[in-house]
Amino acid sequence: MTTVPVTSHSAPGPGLGTGLRSRHLVWTAACYDLTLAVMIIVAGSQGTYRFAPPLLLWLAIYIMLTLKFVTRLHTLFDALRQNIAILAFPVVAALSTVWSVAPGASAYAAMQLFMTYMAGFWIGWRYRPKDIAIIVLLALSPLIFLSLVNWATGVFGEVYSYSGGLLGVFNHKNILGRMSLLLGIVAIALLASRPSRFTGAVFPGCVLVLSGCALFLSKSATSTIVMLSATVVFVALTQRRYSNSVRLLMLGLGILAVAAVIVSIGSGGFDPIQDTLGTFGKSSTLTGRTKLWDFGVQEVSRQPWLGVGFKAYWDNGTSLAVDHIRRSFTDSIFSFHNFILDIWLYLGIPGLIAISITLTAIGASFVRYYVLSSEVWPAMALTLLFAGIGVAFFNPLLHGQHGNVIVILVALAVSAKIETARLTIRRPV
Repeated sequence: MTTVPVTSHSAPGPGLGTGLRSRHLVWTAACYDLTLAVMIIVAGSQGTYRFAPPLLLWLAIYIMLTLKFVTRLHTLFDALRQNIAILAFPVVAALSTVWSVAPGASAYAAMQLFMTYMAGFWIGWRYRPKDIAIIVLLALSPLIFLSLVNWATGVFGEVYSYSGGLLGVFNHKNILGRMSLLLGIVAIALLASRPSRFTGAVFPGCVLVLSGCALFLSKSATSTIVMLSATVVFVALTQRRYSNSVRLLMLGLGILAVAAVIVSIGSGGFDPIQDTLGTFGKSSTLTGRTKLWDFGVQEVSRQPWLGVGFKAYWDNGTSLAVDHIRRSFTDSIFSFHNFILDIWLYLGIPGLIAISITLTAIGASFVRYYVLSSEVWPAMALTLLFAGIGVAFFNPLLHGQHGNVIVILVALAVSAKIETARLTIRRPV
């Protein structure tokens, strides 16, 4: 795994013992960093609650991450300065404490959000894009494997959700679906990177199969549809790596698929949307989401300009509508399952502008990296951004604290900027 050096030490002087101590320090720092990075991705997946208290895990992450920032303050400050636009959303979340209806809750949640972004900054500064992909593979593949073990044996407790989808080791089928989606995209990218030996493709290939099985069993319609779309996006972004004959074959298959769908709709007389939703046990209301969105629009209209404060709506009894919404759906609801509605309700217009700046800054880093590099990693990053935004329209994803999706996107953006700088230096004038 190729990484950015993080442990600086003096060149060893004469004597074997000094050289051994230096190598020991390097290996210790590398193990520390890799452990921390894997812990962040695992904790952000919400896949540990059956094995360990999440708060204890995040406490350990906070301590370890703070130590890294303290020991590498100057270098990491440069990374923050060079990617300052990415921090637009957490900054506005913190500022919302001023006008929040529950300042304490907003301040606490904003602090967690900042630490989430700091985790992404550190991973991005520490590792190259390929290494980040490998870390995601190492962190999430055991959780997906254990989820399938639980499906087969029930050894870890509850197996299925009330709607029939597989829970795995997670507390909601949609979380299993999202983690399978992330893992599937990363596995495809690692396979497309053309490992030099056959053995290098075996593990990503097995992981892709496992994530596909878990995604199917989760019955998460959003993640499944986004996975199919993301695969098309990834193929389109990496088409310059294929021969003309392969491109022609893919184009022909695409045309045939579209023609088959049109003919089926015309001759079969069925509703493709309704039938597709029915396959996943969904209704035309997207499992009540459209009704929930109606409530969300009504609540946003009460305070459309500044919102009620970051995370100051669901858990603090700030609105009588909360009880009514939870009676209509479920007591455990904490989001309108649409990131635009949630952010608008929490942070108003400033929040929508801030999340736009953050996502645009991340996307711009990926695009610049894609233009300069012929590798698959910028295509993977752009595909993950596409998938993250796609899922966020139906699930709370891009605006929550401690989520590993935003950590991965921020990390890839920071790392992509470093790679872009290197490629720019190497490119002849």
